[in-house]
Amino acid sequence: MLAVLMAHLRGAYPAMALAVILLFVFGVLLFVLPELDRLIHLFGTLGRRADVDGIYLDIALRSIGIAYVSALGSQISRDAGEQAIATVIEFAGKILILILALPIVAAILQTLMRLLP
Repeated sequence: MLAVLMAHLRGAYPAMALAVILLFVFGVLLFVLPELDRLIHLFGTLGRRADVDGIYLDIALRSIGIAYVSALGSQISRDAGEQAIATVIEFAGKILILILALPIVAAILQTLMRLLP
């Protein structure tokens, strides 16, 4: 139903179509936030049971969040006809994930240095 409405709005009222898309996206996000909270709690519980340091779990969850948000922002930009902005959003998401992963890379390198003579 929404797809049919969007097809009509894109042709007649492009600005309104973007507003409807954004409202729909935020509505869905508000709907799934309680489930997301349960998922994060589950990851924390599993991490404690597996005796995984909390920083690594935090980095993994933040990276997943950045990936989803940047993909969503990129797709909304593409829907609005802004290919260049979509590309920049994807690039920024990848850079942020790389920056978040630096402690993991440092820990791996430290472990390798201890193993090597």
